[in-house]
Amino acid sequence: MKITIFSLGGLLGQYVTNTALLHGAQVTAYVPDAKAIWPRKNLTVIEGSLQNRERVLEALLEADAVISVLTPMHVKHVKEEETPLADGNAMILSAMKQLGKTRFVTVGHVCIHAFGDCEDKYQRMSTKFMQIFWPGVYKDMQKMGQVLARSDLNWTLVRTCPGRDGKVKKVGQNCSISLDGSQFRPGYSREALAEFLYEAAADQQMYSRKMPIFYREG
Repeated sequence: MKITIFSLGGLLGQYVTNTALLHGAQVTAYVPDAKAIWPRKNLTVIEGSLQNRERVLEALLEADAVISVLTPMHVKHVKEEETPLADGNAMILSAMKQLGKTRFVTVGHVCIHAFGDCEDKYQRMSTKFMQIFWPGVYKDMQKMGQVLARSDLNWTLVRTCPGRDGKVKKVGQNCSISLDGSQFRPGYSREALAEFLYEAAADQQMYSRKMPIFYREG
């Protein structure tokens, strides 16, 4: 399997890249700084911005599936009128459509509401927290949800939320999925999330055109 991973260079992007390589995939990693990734077998690194359409197209040429891990952790202090995550994903989707690519998996925050959500206290609290402390990111996330909903590609948006301490864990947590938020609890394991994102990319029908919430159990 050939997979392209778009990342802003954070830990989750590294985990997803490592997971895909361990599964035997041929990986193209598109990052803003190629020096942040150490070279390995079956890994091609392309450096570029998400506004560079030619470079984005280059990264997508051989892809069977695409994973975008453009996370809010990198853009908490963007200006309120800017929406870099939504715009970046919109660029990727547009380039995919041009090349006839269909499978796209990305990650976002639970403040993105999906049809059928129960909107229990955890989702309401997480949304309110985002609105108050990071209004720019909140706006970005809302636009991202709209971008995906309007796309006719085979997408999956995996929604997440850090734990109560504002952090996520690497290992040692059992994680699960909720489609409506009824079982949702804040927190997740990066390692488990990376595995789930890869599995979703590899399976064309897994949560197709849905927005599952990925969360820790207990």
